[in-house]
Amino acid sequence: LWMPAATPPHKQDERDLASTEQRLAMTRLAIEGNDRFEVSNIEIRRGEVSFTVDTLRTLKEEYSDTQLSLLIGGDSLEQFATWREPDAILEMSQLLVYRRASSEDYVVPEWIAGRVMFIDAPKLDLSSTELRERIQSSRSVRYLVPKAVLEYIETNGMYI
Repeated sequence: LWMPAATPPHKQDERDLASTEQRLAMTRLAIEGNDRFEVSNIEIRRGEVSFTVDTLRTLKEEYSDTQLSLLIGGDSLEQFATWREPDAILEMSQLLVYRRASSEDYVVPEWIAGRVMFIDAPKLDLSSTELRERIQSSRSVRYLVPKAVLEYIETNGMYI
């Protein structure tokens, strides 16, 4: 379940973000053709700052018999203690962490040890900030984003 935030709490002051409609459209394009993926607009419908704990509460109501997992990047794990109600997040979901290529070893705080699972997957050192900066400096993002998403960005003159 892919879910763009209405207003990401850690990016409230960034002016170069795509609109919620654009991020929703790009998410749909990114997963197009994969029947195991689905896009949700729960956070966008809520229309306020998007806190993971609130979204999980909504998902728990909708999917009461489902074990929820939350996939985050390793860089987010380092900030996880600062998130709103991190203990509640861990009660409602299994925390899955995708390692970034630039950082092999993450220090897992003792209070969440045993409640975090690291994903064994190809490591990419890529962030949305880096993608936007590459586009702004006229560097290619070809092969870094799905072709349909790149075409959308170019067609809409985004991040330039």
